[in-house]
Amino acid sequence: MRKINISIVGTGLMGLQHINAITKSNKANLHSIVDISKNALNLSKRYKVPLYSHVRDLLKAKNLDAVIIATPNQLHEKHTVSFLEKKIPVLLEKPIADNIKSANKIIKSSKKNKTALLIGYHRRHNSIVLKVKKIIDSGKLGNIVSANVLCWLYKHKEYYKEKWRTSKGGGPLGINLVHDIDMICYLLGPIQYVQAFTTNKTRKFKVEDTATVSLIFKSGALCTLNISDTIVAPWSYELTAGENPAYPTTNQSAYMIGGTKESLQFPNLKNWFYKKERSWWNKILAKDDIKKKDDNTLINQINHFADVVTKKIKPKVNGNDGLASLKIFAAITKSARCGKKIRL
Repeated sequence: MRKINISIVGTGLMGLQHINAITKSNKANLHSIVDISKNALNLSKRYKVPLYSHVRDLLKAKNLDAVIIATPNQLHEKHTVSFLEKKIPVLLEKPIADNIKSANKIIKSSKKNKTALLIGYHRRHNSIVLKVKKIIDSGKLGNIVSANVLCWLYKHKEYYKEKWRTSKGGGPLGINLVHDIDMICYLLGPIQYVQAFTTNKTRKFKVEDTATVSLIFKSGALCTLNISDTIVAPWSYELTAGENPAYPTTNQSAYMIGGTKESLQFPNLKNWFYKKERSWWNKILAKDDIKKKDDNTLINQINHFADVVTKKIKPKVNGNDGLASLKIFAAITKSARCGKKIRL
């Protein structure tokens, strides 16, 4: 079976992870790199692949099957559409764009050119997440009443040398929480209302550094998302899932989902339940899942991308999924600005 040739556009944090995943995939080859950084030159030498300074140069290259775009959010529309117009499938890093208008243009281009568009919500390719989805859908937890999502981490000063990370769309809501928004919707269904509060008190950038978000799902379930990139803590998906080698694993959990029969915490998979009568006066029991680690998530995503490119399957996360998350994100920022509950 021929491996597909994938080029990486942008060699920042995620670009590097995609390169690493491609080298471990049995379905893909690294075709080339597009970037202007000194590190990109080192990468091209290390992996013995061509280096291009501009997207337009890559568009002229031969034997290119697909691209992964991992550039700043503000450039997503320009870069993605240029490839879709050439009928080159794209795996686009989240979020789909920095505004809804751009997102719609990207989706329209994908449909018009009948070319696959995948959004890089890689967590959906994690076997742990798939297992949690199966547990929820089976009814084992009963009716889902509420959920709590923590994303507390501390980003170092070096991280903010990239100026776009201190501009609109570069805060933890746009960079980190969009993953959690996509995943909680994947697990619990569509959202009806959001209300949010944000602050930039600690870092004092133009973008937020901390936020709390309340969600009301159409099912009636409630959820609280609590995020900050200024807190020293072990409770964030990146530090608990063990799927990205860039982050040390803490063996804690970032998600708690509560039902009328049982509750579940993950990625450190643990179910909480009563043996007989459900009562806070009785001893609550816990069961751990010993087969809970999945550090192949990004490789799984690359393999999935390869299967989409060869038209074996359809994307798990398409442009409409990316747009849905972006609309929720827009509602969150609007709520934080006006202080009111926003209906989706």
